[in-house]
Amino acid sequence: MKVLLLFPPSWHPSQPYLSLPSLTAFLKQNGVNDVVQRDLNIELLDILLTQKTCGEFYHRITDKLRCLEGYLTTSSDYQDERKTLIEAVESLPWLMNQVERAKNILRSDAFYNLDNYMEAVHIVNESLRLMSSLFYPSTMTAVSNAMRFSVYSSNDIMQAIHSERENIFLSLYKEYVLSSLLEWTPKIIGISITNTSQIIPGLTLARLIKEQNKETHITIGGSVFTKLIEELRRVDSIFSLADSFIVFEGEHALLELCAQVDGKNDLKKVPNLVYRENGVTKVNDNFFSEDLNILPTPDFNGFPLNLYFAPSLVLPIQTSRGCYYRKCAFCNLHLDHRNFRLRRTDLIMEDIRKLSREYKTNFFFFTDESVPINKLREISQCLLENRDEIKWMGGVRFEKALTGDVLEKMAKAGCLKLVFGLESYNQRVLDKMKKGTRSDVVKKVLDECLKAGISFHLYVIVGFPTETEGEALETLHFVMNEKYINSAGYSCLPSLFGMEKDSPIVNNPSEYGLTSIRAPKGEDMGLGYLYEVKEGMSPGKAEEMYRHMISKLSETLCPFPYNYSMADGLLYLAHRNTVLNPDRV
Repeated sequence: MKVLLLFPPSWHPSQPYLSLPSLTAFLKQNGVNDVVQRDLNIELLDILLTQKTCGEFYHRITDKLRCLEGYLTTSSDYQDERKTLIEAVESLPWLMNQVERAKNILRSDAFYNLDNYMEAVHIVNESLRLMSSLFYPSTMTAVSNAMRFSVYSSNDIMQAIHSERENIFLSLYKEYVLSSLLEWTPKIIGISITNTSQIIPGLTLARLIKEQNKETHITIGGSVFTKLIEELRRVDSIFSLADSFIVFEGEHALLELCAQVDGKNDLKKVPNLVYRENGVTKVNDNFFSEDLNILPTPDFNGFPLNLYFAPSLVLPIQTSRGCYYRKCAFCNLHLDHRNFRLRRTDLIMEDIRKLSREYKTNFFFFTDESVPINKLREISQCLLENRDEIKWMGGVRFEKALTGDVLEKMAKAGCLKLVFGLESYNQRVLDKMKKGTRSDVVKKVLDECLKAGISFHLYVIVGFPTETEGEALETLHFVMNEKYINSAGYSCLPSLFGMEKDSPIVNNPSEYGLTSIRAPKGEDMGLGYLYEVKEGMSPGKAEEMYRHMISKLSETLCPFPYNYSMADGLLYLAHRNTVLNPDRV
């Protein structure tokens, strides 16, 4: 049984994602040894960011502009496209001679020179933006892509995956990827779609494979379609691209799918599976939650670990699945995992040591929604007792238990940065959000972080229903605290409130002063809603406040490297500490 697991664009290029290595390790542990995993996101970026590929795009753009000049039209769309192509023709010759140097800066110690780093990021993103002008109005950067097609509409998605004119991934897959995938003749292909930026690239890939080999069973997993189970029941067209979807967690589901595809052919026995049978969509709702203490250490073999845009490898790791709090009114992340579970600390330590030894890295990113404080305490104690010289960061909640003593122990055990969901510093808004957080605890924890030498990142939500302009400005004033601004590695990223599908607020609109909630027109695969409020900032006013907050933060906070990618920020902090304290490393 040959199994091919694929991670499509677009995603942060600085570190691998955890989904495929977790699945690969579990399949191999259970006797499915012929497994290949590929990170197509980083593979394609590496191909695109070469002088040769940039040059090829330049010549194709020149030819397209020449053809376009022959049209007799003054339409605004034509003028915009022509302007974009002219910019590409003017700028790409210089960029194509710089792009490989820029890519290598991000993979070498030159990365640690902030001027070099920022220049390299700019060259990479400008090169990709201008190359994608060939598929105007589509654009792409190192971390994202955008098309005029809505990823929330099945009609738009079906148009996008067939659009030779606007879908850059059609061309890239055909030229650089498809033949190598098909020649291996896998029996099952799994595609991980964990973010909306991967929907069109991932489904484009599924379509191309299915057209070439109808016998291959294509299954799609990831958090996006976990949130779209009911929509999958109604959208028949999506099953022309994939044979099944694995929702929630995938280890046992994929293992059982292998058994059924390999001859038993009874898909109703596969947990967490959505599939078509005799023209009817079936949902196997015997949803299965994994026992984290029987899962093996993730297996990153097969990933091109030397291609990621970082001078040292940063590996993701989990101590738990799900959220132990699960009460925030705005959040639907609880849907990704049906319940909260912890992995035993001794197994986590085994994971860290095995991964560190096998892949020669001391850098780890804990990807939990929020690592429980007791687990942080236990991990730190084990790291100190065994003198494990790792550097790490992870997400946590503002808890009273996160005391100065705990933070000091974490710092000694290699913790360099923590990621907090602050959301707001106004107590009324926090209470309305059901964050379970006190503003005085927030300030105390951050002050203790500074004392312990642990940097922090703050996520902020702007425009939560009933929030006023004054309350939003109170949060802005707090995150602009001079002590935070001047501390090493501080970062803050506001986001505009969006009413997400299946978040608790949707089920109780009157409590939040909502006068209407409605699905956007034409979105049969929507993940959010439009809304109106009778108090607080309107959605339009909230967007203005969000832009104001972004502007103010940008004036004082350098967006790179700390807000560009968490892995980058971790490496920068480790390097800074090495320079300042060479005897401690």
